Amino acid sequence: MSAYRLLGRTGAKVSSLGFGVSGPHASPAVSRAATITLVRRAVELGVTAFDTGPSYGDGEAERRLGAALKGLERDRLFVITKAGVSSNGGAGRRMRDFSPDGIERSLLDSLGRLGLDQADALMLHGPSPGDLTPALLDRVDALKARGLLRFTGVCGRGAELDAAIDTGRLDLLMAPLNAGLPAAALARFARAKAAGIGVIGIEAMSGARRDVRAPASLADLWYLARSVKQVVTGAAPAAATTDPAEALAWALGRPDADCVLIQTTRLAHLEANARSAALDPAPAPA
Repeated sequence: MSAYRLLGRTGAKVSSLGFGVSGPHASPAVSRAATITLVRRAVELGVTAFDTGPSYGDGEAERRLGAALKGLERDRLFVITKAGVSSNGGAGRRMRDFSPDGIERSLLDSLGRLGLDQADALMLHGPSPGDLTPALLDRVDALKARGLLRFTGVCGRGAELDAAIDTGRLDLLMAPLNAGLPAAALARFARAKAAGIGVIGIEAMSGARRDVRAPASLADLWYLARSVKQVVTGAAPAAATTDPAEALAWALGRPDADCVLIQTTRLAHLEANARSAALDPAPAPA
């Protein structure tokens, strides 16, 4: 599989490995400087696709990504943000607004935090099938016509993804992609590809075996807390059968996935993942 792939029928080419700025990168668990360092190193390693959203840390993730990408060659980057879900002051409260006006306000606010005039992609963040109304789709098409975004899609886990494909009006799909998924979920990726929709996989290493060790940083504590929450809520992934490297290789090797997003707080992990994807390092500045 190529290290750089076309996103469905969009004509845009992105790195097969993308970097997600969310989770610990939107919290005090990781410093802003550390996030910026990792993002810039990802660019040096050949990563071109970056994903974030307003619901991560009340916009903090978008602010960090914007700071990291400032001054870099914009034409080489593919910046994804989301709309429809936001957080309130880091208090853990999430609010949903999939009204056309709400989506437009969200996009404009996100562009301000990112320091961009245009997002490469705007993903509707977990809408219900009923949220995908003609009025909403008309508005995102109008935002595209105004040059505020290039492509639109849906990020989700279930029926909303099928509804997105059925509209025939969206460019991208973002969903979990790992070997522990049921056959129906994996078949959805093939269906999207057959419809010309670009496919972006997330949570590729969900459920992969992890080394058991005492937390060595605030970021480690963040991941530990998330794991405990998954067990308590019953959302824990199935028992691990592969290690993280094998899980990532499986996702990268899927012919129906154009880009696989990873999230890490460790430079060594980022560099190992970039090697797995066989990315081309970015040229040094003149």
